[in-house]
Amino acid sequence: MLFTDQLRDLLGRVRRIAIIGAKDNVGSPADRVGRYLINAGFDVMPVHVVRDTTWGLPTAHNITELPEWGFEPDIVCLFRNSMYCEGHAREVLQLPKMPKVFWMQEGIRSPEAGKLMFEAGVKVVEDLCIKTVHEQLFRDKTETFACQRCGKCCEGRGGIVVGPRDLTRLSVHFGLSGEEVLARYAEMMGGKPTLKVGDDGFCMFFKEGRGCTIHPARPSVCRAWPFFRGNLIDEVSFEMAREDCPGIRREASHAQFAHEGFRYLEDYKLRCHDIRTEGRAVIVEEHELPPL
Repeated sequence: MLFTDQLRDLLGRVRRIAIIGAKDNVGSPADRVGRYLINAGFDVMPVHVVRDTTWGLPTAHNITELPEWGFEPDIVCLFRNSMYCEGHAREVLQLPKMPKVFWMQEGIRSPEAGKLMFEAGVKVVEDLCIKTVHEQLFRDKTETFACQRCGKCCEGRGGIVVGPRDLTRLSVHFGLSGEEVLARYAEMMGGKPTLKVGDDGFCMFFKEGRGCTIHPARPSVCRAWPFFRGNLIDEVSFEMAREDCPGIRREASHAQFAHEGFRYLEDYKLRCHDIRTEGRAVIVEEHELPPL
């Protein structure tokens, strides 16, 4: 069994999760966990023996098909009866690259599967809900920022870029294809799709007195504020943001804010790398930060 600090380090570094036994039956454990992981920023690949789509995502019928999809899971998460876990472990052994973790959800244990994975150098988690663990280890709390839900970061046109992972979240949230989401809710700005604004100049999903009406599925740029590239690497930009945003602690130093913000982007899978498709605000490298 992994200790808490090991689990935090692990979940903070991985990005791709294959879910064996994935189902989108509303209210089922697999549905709740799958949607949570997608909203948390993980790249999720559903695996189910008969389903072709789950949460609107293409679904593999067997984990051995993943190389054909170009998907190398960091975690294989199982929603299967314990009696089937050994068989799934043997399927995992057929992958060209081993995952970091073989994760059996709450109520699922298999010493046989655990032994096979351990011998292959794969870490094993049994009888734990990955959603519960992630919620406990990663909370939206930082020392330098506490959101006041004022809505100032929701104002203005063209700032909320919809990246590839954002599009997946929004598709799952609305039950629409990616093309339908873009057609209804986005417009092209600077060569990238961005959320439309309403007549009041705010994001179309921001409502006075209610805040963000798609909060669980909001794009990475929204999740990242105020830890934007400019605020992290430029002290003047940080000081301007601190004056304007009531959630930024007035006593926070730029260096403290920058390093805490970078860790926040890492923990929540918000840091991006592709300037062609993702928001510049969430593309930043650690060497660009001010020294502590």
